[in-house]
Amino acid sequence: MTLMPMAPQAALAAGVLGTLSLGLMRRPPALALRALAVASIAGAMLLAVGTPAGGYASAILLSDAKSVGWQYLIYLGALPLALWLDGTDDVLTALFLGATLGMSLLAAAANLPMLFIALEFMSLPAYLLVARSRPGARGLEAAIKYFFAGGVAGALFMLGLSLYYADTRSLAASAALSPLGQAGAGLMAAAALFKLGAFPLNWWLPDAYEAAAPEVSGFLSTAMKSAAVLFLMRLCELAPEAGFIRLLPAIGAATALTGAVMALRQERLQRLFAYSSVANAGLLIIGVGAWALAGRSAEGVSALLFFLGAYAFMSNGTFAFIRFSGLETRSQLKGRGAAVPAAAAAFTILLFSLGGIPPTGGFMAKLLLLWRAVDAGLLWPAAAGALSALISLAYYLGMVRDLWFEKADESASFRPAHGASLVVACAVGVLLLGAAPWLMSSLSGGLTR
Repeated sequence: MTLMPMAPQAALAAGVLGTLSLGLMRRPPALALRALAVASIAGAMLLAVGTPAGGYASAILLSDAKSVGWQYLIYLGALPLALWLDGTDDVLTALFLGATLGMSLLAAAANLPMLFIALEFMSLPAYLLVARSRPGARGLEAAIKYFFAGGVAGALFMLGLSLYYADTRSLAASAALSPLGQAGAGLMAAAALFKLGAFPLNWWLPDAYEAAAPEVSGFLSTAMKSAAVLFLMRLCELAPEAGFIRLLPAIGAATALTGAVMALRQERLQRLFAYSSVANAGLLIIGVGAWALAGRSAEGVSALLFFLGAYAFMSNGTFAFIRFSGLETRSQLKGRGAAVPAAAAAFTILLFSLGGIPPTGGFMAKLLLLWRAVDAGLLWPAAAGALSALISLAYYLGMVRDLWFEKADESASFRPAHGASLVVACAVGVLLLGAAPWLMSSLSGGLTR
């Protein structure tokens, strides 16, 4: 094995060690910490470009087109948080880079034990990241819930791995499974669904996303979601005849509808977008089910890549607006469009994209994913996914109305911070993907050939 295929992971590991080394100083220079975080993520992205797809394979690690594509998505979801960090907390920076390294290792995992190691490597820093990003009782409570949810997921995976090995005597792919192996594969899939926040395993997600700092919630809802989707796809590849695969479209449909309906009654913005994340996770689960049931085609991977790429812009942009504006509830949105017109206009574009309104990237992403589901014969799950998108328009368009057409409460404090440029950049990203979807579809097509 040469060093080159693992160069992105080496760059992130160097970033973690560099951050911890700077933390040994009495007063670590804030600019150096920020620069190191950005350089680590950007360096990993650049090194992933030069990774030879299919250039190596071993018992525990591999480099294939899918792993390279997912590394791009993970780094794309992590880059905004690297830009947001103020450099005052070296531990927070190290936790962020450590979680990203775990996700990157998951993208290169070749067998079940390595999947588990990467899963824990990305999860353990994430628990502390939630608690440390917003100190206080609420953040600690959410981190504890997140920890126990992750602990349950890890236990399910290890139990499933034991049953799978008892049946197949292998830790690699196996086509023929007895009922014992089927049960093991199902338990491992439950661990992946826990990480995605699938119904009914989504009880931890709203609390974790609401309690964390907005920029951390954006990281969790994009990079972590990309890693969890790949985790589920790897399980489908390792156990292609597992019974849980046939259940994925139904689970995805239930998750999409649950997230969309629960978001209708939310007043707090971060909690609302947490349930929106659950709804989008449901669409992704439908997409994974369609991909697995239709023969794991390259077109199915491209649709998932495009959706996750567009969602990286949409979710990071919306949470960045919450961070920039300092607003916490829907009622505080009223009339604020005139106060920050550029950021509010970008936020409006992101809401249109989340709602699937053309010509945004969100529309193209949902269209491609649901089209793959219809093509795989999953008519009623695709209809349920489309219904969840229709329901979501009630709160997305409602926030647009509040922002531009309602009277502002002048007694409420409103002190926008820095970061409007990131919101605008994310809005430009979804417009580019909507106007020229070939920008990512051509990339994902090349990665899946």
